[in-house]
Parts: sequence; C-alpha cells; structure tokens
Amino acid sequence: MRDNRVRYLKDSRENYPAWQDALADASHFICIEMYIISMDDFGRKIRDILLNRLAAGVEVYLIYDWFGCLPAWACRFFAPLQHAGAQLLAYNKPSLTNGVGLLSRNHRKSIIVDGRVAFVSGLCMSSRWEGNAARGIAPWRDSGLMIEGAAVAEILAAFADTWNAAGRTLPENIRSLPSAAGEVSLRVIATTPHNNNMMRLDLTAISAARETVWITDAYFMPSRMYTQALINAAQDGVDVRILVPRTSDIRWIGTVSRTQYRTLLEAGVRVFEWNGSMIHAKTSIVDGIWARVGSTNLNVSSWFANRELDIVIEGDAGVNELEKHFLWDLSQSTEVVLDANHAARLKEKRQLLRNKSSNRHTQAAARQIAYLTSAIDTVLRGEIAGVDKPEMWSYLSIFVVAAMLALLVFFVPAVVVFPVTVLLVIGAVASALHALQLYTRARRKRPANDSGHPNTDVH
Repeated sequence: MRDNRVRYLKDSRENYPAWQDALADASHFICIEMYIISMDDFGRKIRDILLNRLAAGVEVYLIYDWFGCLPAWACRFFAPLQHAGAQLLAYNKPSLTNGVGLLSRNHRKSIIVDGRVAFVSGLCMSSRWEGNAARGIAPWRDSGLMIEGAAVAEILAAFADTWNAAGRTLPENIRSLPSAAGEVSLRVIATTPHNNNMMRLDLTAISAARETVWITDAYFMPSRMYTQALINAAQDGVDVRILVPRTSDIRWIGTVSRTQYRTLLEAGVRVFEWNGSMIHAKTSIVDGIWARVGSTNLNVSSWFANRELDIVIEGDAGVNELEKHFLWDLSQSTEVVLDANHAARLKEKRQLLRNKSSNRHTQAAARQIAYLTSAIDTVLRGEIAGVDKPEMWSYLSIFVVAAMLALLVFFVPAVVVFPVTVLLVIGAVASALHALQLYTRARRKRPANDSGHPNTDVH
C-alpha cells in the first residue's frame, strides 16, 4: 500500500526518544505489543509515561509476552498500570490446555499511538539496548521504523488479531485515522504460529534477486531450504552478504551459526561478523528496491512458532537509506574468509558483477556501481578472519556439550526420563481438556430441541 511516510531509526539512540515523544503526546489511545519489557531504567520510563497518559484519560492496551517478561510479571511490574486502568494481556501464560503450544512466543515489537503513527522494530523496551558506558559496553546495533499513513491500520489490525486470539475485543473507537502521509509503498507482514508467510516471502525475494541480497540477522540458524536459496543466488552471480554478531547474547546460537559458514562461503556468499557488543537487527535488502525490517529472525522459532511483525518496503525511496546503513555496518565488521586466496577471488567476483551491471539500464547500473564503489575492498580495508579456527571451536563446543549430555543421560537417566514424562503427561492432559472444551462448545451451540435423533413429532 502506498501513501506512507517512513523514518528509519537507528539503535536505541534514535528509537527510544522517538517512542517516548510519541507516547507522551498520545491523546486518545496507545497499543503496545512487546516481547520484553524490563524492570530497568528504560522500562520504568515507559511505565511512567503510560501512567501519566492514563491519568490524562488516554486508553492503554498492552500485550506483553509472558516468558519474555517473566521477571517483570513475577514481580508485578505491570500492576500499577492495571490499577490505573490499562488493559493488559500476558501472551501465552502456562495453562493446562497449552500443551506444547507453550513454546509459542509473541516476539513482536510494535507501538501504535492514536491510530496516526506506529513503530515497528527489532528493539524491546529494555536498557540492555542502550549498552553500559561504565563497563565499556556499546549500545546494541538495531533497526526500527516510524510509520505514518495507510500502513498504520494494518499494524493496528495485527495488534487486534493477537487481542482477539485471546478471546478479547478492542472497542470500536480504537481505529486508525486515515491520512495521506507520504509516497512510500509498504506491506505489513504479521505472522503467527499458523503460517510461515515471512519465510515464503523471503525465499521469493531471494529467488527474484538479480543484483544484491544483503541480510542482517541476530540469530542466524536458517533451514536447509533457506540456505540453498542463498547458495543458488550467489552461484547465479548475485552479491549475497550476511551480517551476524561476533558475540551474541545467546552464545550457543552463535556457535551453531558458525558451523554453517563454510557451505555459504564456498558458494560465494560473503559473511561478516559485527565487531560491536551485539547486533540485534533483522533486515533484508534485495536489489536496492525491496527491504524488510522487523522482528523475524532467520530460524525455525521465528518462522513456525512465534508471532512476528515485519514491514516490507518497496521502491527506491524507502530502501536507499537502509543500504547506506548496511554498508556502514560492514565497515565496522570483520569478514570471514575460507583462506588467503578467498579475498582475491571475491575481488574478482566483484569486478565481474560491476561489468555485469554496466550492461543494464543506465540508472540501475550507476546505482549499483556507486554501492560497489562505496564498499569496494572492504576486505582489504578492514579485518579478515579465517573460517577454520572459529569453525573448529564451534564444533569442539558442540562435541563437549553433546558428550556431557551423553554422560549425564548414561549415569543419571532420570534427568531425561523425568522431563520427558512430565511433558508427555502435560500434553496428554492438555489434549483431553481441549477435547472437553470442544465438546462443551458443541453442546452449547446445539439447538434446544436437538436431541441427536430425528424429530418424529407430528403436527
């Protein structure tokens, strides 16, 4: 949909002030869907703003993930909001009817204010994203969007879908305000555990790529199908680059990610590791005319188990700035190479890509050459890291963990038997209770005169 204005927000230094300003200016309603809200300085700032707005008569609707906000939930961090009149929903709290569905998380990060402006990002409401200057920890690298225009209605509809899934209904006055805010074309992709639309869309975009596929991902554990799509694109001459954290807040994911580097590098995919404290952004850019920003990571949890929210930007107007930020990020990263000759082969491939671009439409070629020029010899200017040593340590770490688990299971089998038994019992009870709920629901819907037998009354 067109008629949108989009402002790219980098890191907590731009996202957080914009969030606070918009929330403080709310006059009608606020809707927030957030994976993590922490009991720290920034979490309290947001809570204080919401309490202030509630006192001014603004309606507040807050969906927070029960697991992501477990410490805050356990310490009743949200109680003041509830007492002040906010409508709260803890997504997927444990219950006897959840079963394995308990694994589903609401990983979305969205804010809607008065139906006129919305924010969608990879950032949660936590001071962790701001880093810690006293300890020398830099702010996390992350990306978000501030959106005005037609797409706000779709973001609000995604919020309402989660609200409705819990058996609750938003009042009719909670709606978007139509406005012709700009000319950027956007698509809102709101995924649930019942679909994998984002993975299908990403795969389609990669398969259609002719120039570039530039990806930033915080927790890179793609499926074999996704990996093969990247390999196919690289072998077709597409400039495929992937930026991931060097040090992750979930360390085992980084370990597993490194075991996938070699296959990608051998196909010509370029892999970079961020040199900062953590890169948490989830973005994809294809051919300079298509981009995605949001909450979806390239792993099974995001694709198949979670509620996620992403914005797809179409056209040069909204994508160029994302490309510039991606190239700057690469200058702050270390490229992973197979061996000493790998960099030379990459340089040769870039030259071929440049020649390939020169045979196309003049404007497109000029744009592509500009991008290649701005990024040229990134490998030679920055650091280079071979894949062998990180790959060795990753496999060694996996061996150590697997060996320890094997020994634990051999000598203390109850460690595995007991949890599996508990899960099976919970699953069985959950299935039985769900069947009972369906039966009860069917009985309630049955007409009063429906006894289950043909009506033999004669009139």
